[in-house]
Amino acid sequence: MLDIAFYSQDKEEAEAIEVSNDFYEWLARSEFARIGKSEVKEMKVDGEPVEVPVIALEGINRRQLSDFFRNAIVEESDAMLEQLSSSLSKEEYQDVTHRLFLLQQLRKQIENEQYKYLQRY
Repeated sequence: MLDIAFYSQDKEEAEAIEVSNDFYEWLARSEFARIGKSEVKEMKVDGEPVEVPVIALEGINRRQLSDFFRNAIVEESDAMLEQLSSSLSKEEYQDVTHRLFLLQQLRKQIENEQYKYLQRY
């Protein structure tokens, strides 16, 4: 499991969303990896200063990331609806909906003006 971290204006870690390695690999191969340019900045994690590569969530970066997640949500919703038309076990249903849940979580954090930096690995 990996974390995608969001930092506030005061460079404090404010939110971290845990994603599976598979999900993160998908993100790394997608347009997500090409949006914005990471810069190493000093952030605070658990009150301690740490240098991490982050993307500033402002202007075009925030807009492009938001658009990416909105498009991914639409595509994932279509795929999920197709799968739900067949009878699924509870476990299969949870697997199908979990990815959509993660995409929504990430979109909401990207669009939240409180967060000024995004750390992706």
